[in-house]
Amino acid sequence: MNILAIETATPRCSVALQAGSEVRVRAELAPRGHATLLLPWIGELLAEAGLAWADLDRIAVGRGPGGFTSLRIGLSVAQGIALGHDLPIAPVSSLAALALAADPDGEHEHVLALIDARMGEVFVGAYRRGPDGLTPIEAEKVVGPARLQVPVGGPWLVAGSGLAAYPETIESRLTGAVADRRPQAWPEARQTLVLGAKARTVPAWELEPVYVRNDVTHQ
Repeated sequence: MNILAIETATPRCSVALQAGSEVRVRAELAPRGHATLLLPWIGELLAEAGLAWADLDRIAVGRGPGGFTSLRIGLSVAQGIALGHDLPIAPVSSLAALALAADPDGEHEHVLALIDARMGEVFVGAYRRGPDGLTPIEAEKVVGPARLQVPVGGPWLVAGSGLAAYPETIESRLTGAVADRRPQAWPEARQTLVLGAKARTVPAWELEPVYVRNDVTHQ
C-alpha cells in the first residue's frame, strides 16, 4: 500500500510516505512554518520513491485536536490533494499519534497523551494497550492542568507538550501514578501513517477537524 501521511496539529510539522514496505519521513519543529514546508516535502518524498499521485492509495492526516492555524493547514493540504487526485482520506487522532510516538516499542500498558492547548489548558487522550495496539479509554477532552483526572488504572507513561508546559501541576495531579515521562514527544506523521493504514476513510469533502472545544487558539 502507498500512503501519504501529514501531521500538523502542533508546532512539530511532519510528513511520511509509505511506498510498499519503505517509509520516508520529513519532520521539523517549525512553529508557523507548516505552510512553507508541506508541499515541498511531499514533492521530495514522492520523487525519491518514484511515485506519482496516481500511485497513492490513500492520504492519512492528523485531524486534531491541536493548534487551530497549523491544524487547518495540514487538513487543507490533505483535502486539496485528495480532491485533485480522487483519493480517500483517513482522519487520525493527533493524540493517538502522540501516544504511539511516545511508546513505539509498546513498553507501557497505559499512555496519557497531553498536547498543550494554550489558554492554560491541555488536550488529553488516555490509552490502554491491548491485542490491537493502543485503544482510547475515554473521549478526548480539554482541561486545565489543575483539573486533570485520568481513568482508574496505570501506572502511566505521560507524554507530550502538555506535560512540558505544565510539569509541576500535572505531576501533582498524578502523584504515584506515573511510570515514565516523555515531555518532548510529539504527534508524528510516521505514526499517523501507521494508524491511517487501518483507519476508516472518508471522501475528501467530508474531512473535518476535531477541536474538542469551541474556543480555538492559534499556534
